[in-house]
Amino acid sequence: CSRSISRKPAWFKMRGFPAPLVRIDLRAKAVALIAMNAVLFLSTSLAVEVYLMSFAIALSVLCGRIVSAARFAAAFAILVAVELAVVPVFGGFLGGLVMFVAVLIRKILPVLSVGLLIIATTEVSEFLAVASKLRVPRAVTVPLSVVFRYFPTLRQECSDVRDAMRMRGINLSFEHVVVPVMMSAVNVSDELSAAALCRGINRPGKHTCLRDARMSFVDWAVVVIALLSIAVICALKLQGVL
Repeated sequence: CSRSISRKPAWFKMRGFPAPLVRIDLRAKAVALIAMNAVLFLSTSLAVEVYLMSFAIALSVLCGRIVSAARFAAAFAILVAVELAVVPVFGGFLGGLVMFVAVLIRKILPVLSVGLLIIATTEVSEFLAVASKLRVPRAVTVPLSVVFRYFPTLRQECSDVRDAMRMRGINLSFEHVVVPVMMSAVNVSDELSAAALCRGINRPGKHTCLRDARMSFVDWAVVVIALLSIAVICALKLQGVL
């Protein structure tokens, strides 16, 4: 594993994202995601959904994904407006159908926001460091580390194939894109596996890691808020409030 000297991850600079206010640990984000799923399963209240969406937006802003947070906030507000203002106008079967779709998508938004946040802000080195701390078997971490590196590389290969087709004046079609990508995918997988082996990923014994995988105060705060959310919802559920 490797660690940048700066607190700002390198991928923020490459993709043009603003620098994160804090670096939230993968374990804290995973706990938040699980808690959101549990709370959404236990409650059907709109107020609870607003709270979860606010929590997800706050996490995105802290991690520097301000544009993504704004998009999810706008989508959530539009869906709430559809339920409160548009559905009563239609009424009947059509109104019920529109309300069902709007509520279904709205419930997914908080979980989807945090899930995309985890994917976008988690580097492979951080994943391996956290997995080592949690004593996850190497038979699980090694394939996952290769997979995480494989898909971004494969996406770049697809982009290169499309650019090559345009330069040669060839009309893009499913066959013209898929066949070269499949041939390239085999080579990419072999190269990534060889690179992982060269870095000693299959070396027996305990591996060291330069990345600091300790939980910070902010990480523990996120975990406490997520667990308290589940506890409060369960208490309200038992009292019949929700």
